[in-house]
Amino acid sequence: MEQEDQASIIIDDGGEILDTGSESDASSSSSVPKPDCFYEFTRNGMMKIGEESKDYRLIKNQFLKGMKQLANDTSVVAIHKNICSTLYMQARFNVFKSCVHAVRERRRDRNFKYGWYGASKQEILHIISYGFSRCNGQSHGVGVYLSTSKFILEMFPSTIEDENGLRHTLFCYVEMGKMELIRAGSKQIYPSSVEFDSGVDNLEDPSRLVVWSAYMNSFILPICILSFKAPSFSIVSLREQIKEVRPGGEMLSCAALFPNLVKVFGPAKWDMICKSVDDYRKCKINRVQMIQSLKRIIGSDPMLMSVLKAIRGTLAVRAPNRSGGSRGNN
Repeated sequence: MEQEDQASIIIDDGGEILDTGSESDASSSSSVPKPDCFYEFTRNGMMKIGEESKDYRLIKNQFLKGMKQLANDTSVVAIHKNICSTLYMQARFNVFKSCVHAVRERRRDRNFKYGWYGASKQEILHIISYGFSRCNGQSHGVGVYLSTSKFILEMFPSTIEDENGLRHTLFCYVEMGKMELIRAGSKQIYPSSVEFDSGVDNLEDPSRLVVWSAYMNSFILPICILSFKAPSFSIVSLREQIKEVRPGGEMLSCAALFPNLVKVFGPAKWDMICKSVDDYRKCKINRVQMIQSLKRIIGSDPMLMSVLKAIRGTLAVRAPNRSGGSRGNN
């Protein structure tokens, strides 16, 4: 591969892998909390790009648009891009390009998607250094989940504040090949047939891209790390709001808590939670089955499970839909 192919990874609207990197893109901005708070990123082969660059503006605008109602309270602090400066990054870039060509040959078409992966700073450092090593989702099959640009807000709960109060997300290029619909609650761990390469939760308007573990380090190419500040949503404050809504133990309406709960779980996941609890209330499933379903949807995070335990016994499921309406159960 020519050296310029390895210099930087940004994809244009036509789906081509471009070289946009040069040392002149490096930022001299002093707006970050500490001069060396991004040292671990640069030490591991990432380069900070300047706020005045086209790449910075395009990625920042796409990110904030996807943050929707949190956009006004969110500030992008820095963007670091993959310049393939290590042997591992160069090898991974070669693997991705080979995968793209192989899929294109087999499918006679290309199907590139942008994907956003939220995680802790340490996990992101691990990914750029060694690659993906775990599946982060189970609600629509077991695989690596990335949010599409339209639904970036859904990956927000996966981000974790670091020691400087910053959150981080990987902006990735994903080769999806031929996608298949993966329904909620599926236990699928690989393509259902040789006709498919990856999965989505909705074929027409996907919010999450599902890459199977066998392909996670060949179908996904990290392009940038975007570091940002956003309002923290405290589980403790949520518990206080629950107490305010039902001070005497009366029936709790999820409609009253929905705007805040959706920030924690994301709208798609919250819809699934509501359905599980509603099935329990209608005696379609028992309590053990409901808890198992909730754990599959949100994982075993004790903080999140504690919220569900706080509202489980008095949950009146009347969650508004995405268009702002109300969905009754009676």
